[in-house]
Amino acid sequence: MVQSNTADAGGSSREYGINFEITPPTTVSPEIFISLPVVVAVRPVGAPRVPTQQLVAHISLRNEAGTAPSPGLTGVVTSSVRSSSGNTTSGYARFGPLKFTQAGRYRLRVMLGAASSDGVSTREYVDSGIITVQAGAAPPRPTPAQIAKLQTLIPENIDITVADIAAWQAA
Repeated sequence: MVQSNTADAGGSSREYGINFEITPPTTVSPEIFISLPVVVAVRPVGAPRVPTQQLVAHISLRNEAGTAPSPGLTGVVTSSVRSSSGNTTSGYARFGPLKFTQAGRYRLRVMLGAASSDGVSTREYVDSGIITVQAGAAPPRPTPAQIAKLQTLIPENIDITVADIAAWQAA
């Protein structure tokens, strides 16, 4: 289950939609880098309230319920939103390789920040499903659906190549 920031009672206040294109694995070993990246798609929902100059996304570790931050995630945890058009306000953010340093049950949260003439503010977030970090877990292998999605992302300027995909399949 993926959780997302939701609209308030007065109607949608969302400016951007954010969803996982490549989800994190559900089970991993601590202290081992996960080579397959986590990728989110970002799309505008209507017109932004404040004109946005740039979008950046940050991934962080949360407790199992998603209610509090947790320590223990390392790797490439910040990404600009990019597409085949360059750094944009619509496209993809790529994270990884990532490593969990402590056993337990967690969620990943991707927060979307927007830079504008008024400064930088958080605009949206999405939480992953539960990830179990336990010693001896088998290394996650990409599924055929993930490989197909990664292949479609090659032209999107997010540092995914045919050679990367082959390496992830062979890992």
